[in-house]
Amino acid sequence: MEKRVVAELTLDGTKLRIAESTDKSDSLQRVFPGSYWEERFSRAALKNKYELTAPSVAMEVQSRVKSLSETLAAFRWPDQGFGLSSSRLVVNDPFLDKNISSSLTHKDDFQRYYRYYSRGFSGETETSLTAGTYKFDMALGSASKQLEVEVSDGMTNDELLEAVRDVVNDSSLPVQARIFKQNAVGSNPDDLLGTGSALAFSVNTAYVVTEENRGDSTQALDAANKLSFSDSSGHLISNLKLYATQLPIGPAEEGRYDLSNAVAGGPSQFLSKSFDINAETTLTAGDHSIDYTIGAESGTIDFYVEDGETWDTVLSRIANSAASTSDKISAEVVDAKLVSPVYTGDDYYLIDGKAVSITAVNPKIGERLELEPGSGLDVLGLNVTAHPGGDAQLTVNGYTEVRAPGEFALDRGRVTVELDGNFGESLPLRVVDAVAEMEKNVGLITDGYNDLRKSILPAEDLFREGFADLWRDPVTDNAVDLEWIGLKEAEEDRLLWFDSDTFYDALLADPEKVRELLEDEEEGLFTRWQEVNDEVIENKVSSYLIPETSLPGPWLPEPSPRTELELEVKKELVDTFEDSFDFDFDEPADDTGRLVSTKG
Repeated sequence: MEKRVVAELTLDGTKLRIAESTDKSDSLQRVFPGSYWEERFSRAALKNKYELTAPSVAMEVQSRVKSLSETLAAFRWPDQGFGLSSSRLVVNDPFLDKNISSSLTHKDDFQRYYRYYSRGFSGETETSLTAGTYKFDMALGSASKQLEVEVSDGMTNDELLEAVRDVVNDSSLPVQARIFKQNAVGSNPDDLLGTGSALAFSVNTAYVVTEENRGDSTQALDAANKLSFSDSSGHLISNLKLYATQLPIGPAEEGRYDLSNAVAGGPSQFLSKSFDINAETTLTAGDHSIDYTIGAESGTIDFYVEDGETWDTVLSRIANSAASTSDKISAEVVDAKLVSPVYTGDDYYLIDGKAVSITAVNPKIGERLELEPGSGLDVLGLNVTAHPGGDAQLTVNGYTEVRAPGEFALDRGRVTVELDGNFGESLPLRVVDAVAEMEKNVGLITDGYNDLRKSILPAEDLFREGFADLWRDPVTDNAVDLEWIGLKEAEEDRLLWFDSDTFYDALLADPEKVRELLEDEEEGLFTRWQEVNDEVIENKVSSYLIPETSLPGPWLPEPSPRTELELEVKKELVDTFEDSFDFDFDEPADDTGRLVSTKG
């Protein structure tokens, strides 16, 4: 017969007996008194897990969050005015994202870089034009310039083409002329038909007038973009036999462009020294001038100074004079910093000041702004911080082009690349089918979400309550509609499954609804995920771990509560013990020596 141990306790006049034996039930083992020690040891195990893995888990989750964020950022929706089945997307090599801005041109805004070609000429042959002055009008939109070329006796065709090129390039209109020489049709620009020497006239797509930048003009969009030439004296243009290039038809062609040897250009800029606008100018009273040259144009920027004027007045006068002198120059007074005259003995302090900035406006290829301040203007320091400017250069599939400004039109104007930085190595840019690319990216985003969830769930007890739900809530909040586009939760861990066929069917049925479900500014799945990513990355994942103070060892005092629920439970337990076990410990025993409750 197995031995039993019997304990007695009298509580509120009721005799209680607890009998322990070897055949006690599992439920009793769990509840009394095993639950106390089980809780103690499980807490110790959690503390041990926290100390050993929390830092590495936080780093892993942080990495997964960043990866999901980058994948989301790569998702793009086509918007170029074609049907969904013919839409395209432009995809950069990741390193290119830092150095270029690329886009597809809307079909209503297609514009060729090369607008007109001349017929081909035998360059060394004498021109058929008689000697004299020839005048012609060149117009871009509503702006027009009359240009003239002097033809001399014995001038060759090459010399004539060079003369036309130079007057066009020296004009203020953003039209560029270039001479091509080729032995076979299409060996340079693929649609240049003439052989020998030929003129090409181009307009950088950066200057194309669109509905957005046309402003209040009532001029039709096509007319605002139109380049035209006409003879006004003589028949020079007729002799060139100019023919216009054709606009492309249909979406951009799928393919790959290898970009290399990129040099980001920019306009010439001059910035003066910084001055205290309230201080009296140190320039002598009287008239002053700054000589300038840009392209074929030259002149002077004239201004005057009166006794007692402040730098604020003088700098404004210089800027106004420069801006009004030429259409090729802009100028403004800008904020700047200067060294305070107060010196503490340890360091100098910077205070707010002003400077004047003078910049070339829409310079053409090879054009540089040069300034030569007159006598007594060295104090302005205009040449100290001068940015000389330069043309942009880019090699595309082995062919090098130069632009000013740095915007390059590929695929006959359907793909635009703007240079923001320099790079040398060859990097790919791809034009792809939009639907296929979107399907691929949604699949990658789904994988990124699942990878993140898989990294959180095994260590979910190390994070504050609801951490994993930050990403899951946007899924469950719109589960039915997301299932319609092919995104559905599955498995015990509630991972996402992506059905690309269902996604494709949804795109064909209602593309705008699909876009809204994914990219709506407030409720879109990808939008909400990115907002969570941004917040978590900013705060750092480690800040979402439970407080280590909530995890003492088994022999230490009770941990501090982690949630409002734990606070409430603890309060209820304290109230229960206070109500049920109210003993008078000053008189702890009756005449039998047993504890007696004094409650009531």
